[in-house]
Amino acid sequence: MDFKRVCEVLEDIEAESSRHAISDMLSDFISKTPPSELSTVLLILRGTPFPPWDQRELGISDKLVFKVLSQLGGQTEEELNRILKDVGDLGLAAQKALLKKPQTTLCSQSLTIGQVMQTVQGLSSLSGHGSQNKKLAYVSQILSNATPIESRYIIRLMLGHLRVGVGDGTLRDAISKAYGVDASLIERAFNLRPDWGEVAACARDEGEPGLSEYGIELGRPIKVMLAQKGEGISQIIQKLGRCQIEYKYDGARIQIHKNREKISLYTRRLEDVTAQFPEIVEAAKRNLNADKALIEGEAVAYDPKTGRPQPFQNLSRRIKRKYDIKKLAESVPVETNLFDIVYLEGQTLTSLPFYERRKRLESIIKESADFHTAKSLVTDDADSASRFYFEAVELGHEGVMAKVLDSPYQPGSRVGYMYKVKPVMETLDLVVTGATWGEGRRASWLGSYLLSVYDTETGEYPTIGRMATGLTDELLAELTLAVKPLITKDSGTECFVKPSMVFEVAYEKIQKSPKYGSGYALRFPRLVRVRTDKSPEEADNISRVEALSENG
Repeated sequence: MDFKRVCEVLEDIEAESSRHAISDMLSDFISKTPPSELSTVLLILRGTPFPPWDQRELGISDKLVFKVLSQLGGQTEEELNRILKDVGDLGLAAQKALLKKPQTTLCSQSLTIGQVMQTVQGLSSLSGHGSQNKKLAYVSQILSNATPIESRYIIRLMLGHLRVGVGDGTLRDAISKAYGVDASLIERAFNLRPDWGEVAACARDEGEPGLSEYGIELGRPIKVMLAQKGEGISQIIQKLGRCQIEYKYDGARIQIHKNREKISLYTRRLEDVTAQFPEIVEAAKRNLNADKALIEGEAVAYDPKTGRPQPFQNLSRRIKRKYDIKKLAESVPVETNLFDIVYLEGQTLTSLPFYERRKRLESIIKESADFHTAKSLVTDDADSASRFYFEAVELGHEGVMAKVLDSPYQPGSRVGYMYKVKPVMETLDLVVTGATWGEGRRASWLGSYLLSVYDTETGEYPTIGRMATGLTDELLAELTLAVKPLITKDSGTECFVKPSMVFEVAYEKIQKSPKYGSGYALRFPRLVRVRTDKSPEEADNISRVEALSENG
């Protein structure tokens, strides 16, 4: 299939505001896509060169793109910056800059989606000495053979943000219409194996029976079940009755996949962190008595002298570390607190009630000091639950989790099967989508941050407010260092940021406001912590904001 055909569909979608119409367009296009190219087409429609569990990175910067555009289009960097300021998007800037580029001898041959994806994915393999020059040549070659409109979407694909409003919810509905299958079955399959190409192929070839039988594949991370926030432990007991209360640890949620001798570790963001936690790998080999299993737990950093939990920020250093892992592991040791199992010896256990899954988990775990089940209590007594809650807090943990005993496991869903109770006010997990440079002595730092919620249907990030108070010089320097590589465009002191970083934000009040895209604004927002364990797609959405606004 010609890449131009995909670009035409994307351009039509970009010009359409109706969600229903967009879903119909996608459905028609997907149904007509050749089976051999379906997986590639769906990756392009989602605006990414890899499935979400694939951790390969392209390493393409705006600076490199500018250099290629300057070479091909003949504009200076200053002229390209003016174009970017006019159109507000690097993909559109590329399209405009290359309108008058010299034609190559290959332009009569249309680019195929296979050629485009092979080139884009190939960028991830270029590293080490001279890699930037190689990437420059790769990008230059593909853009020199692309039409201006193709250049728009190639650049966006390389930068990982399509900007046409196609999110996972939109793709789910489009695949459902294309092949006449229940959308909930498609969503379930994607949450068990997050690859739209595989899910769509199953829907096409096997229909609802095949999707119903869709199971977990070890070595492929699942989208974990998420908790709702509870108002208080007494209210939760009143709501749920007899339930299991567990310590809520301030750590990183870890999926442990065991396939005989092979152990793989993944975060809730689907990141492979096997290399970062060799002690968890070894503990799983020693203490997980099963040939094939997928279990879940919380990896918690602790102080080797006191045994008390270390701050989550210390643990996040280990998640991001690629070198000197052994040395960091000595100063930031971890223990793993296990709380669920979803796969055992070839059987997917998601439909089993929680109490049965917990029994199976306990039956295959050999408890040790650093690898054990989460401390828990089954009760319907509010006083007992409260004592357990305060015990957790006094030990330095975040609070407790409350879990419905007869609930199934629903991957990727924030359902009323488990609640988290913490001794702090409600917070929001928000995505950084912009920032403003400071003034005076803070001129070299990003002094305030534009915050956004996540729209699950469109994949977009409507704004909800700015955060500037309560940031120390040390924190401003640290945040600037982390956010600066994500800047996609500067406009005076304002800059736009690629949606990637999630802040946990506290606030005084949520109020309706036409000033921001979400229709809401936060009063006095302040940073609680950076959520390195969360992807932007896991940020809070409008429904969550609305619920908090009504409760407030």
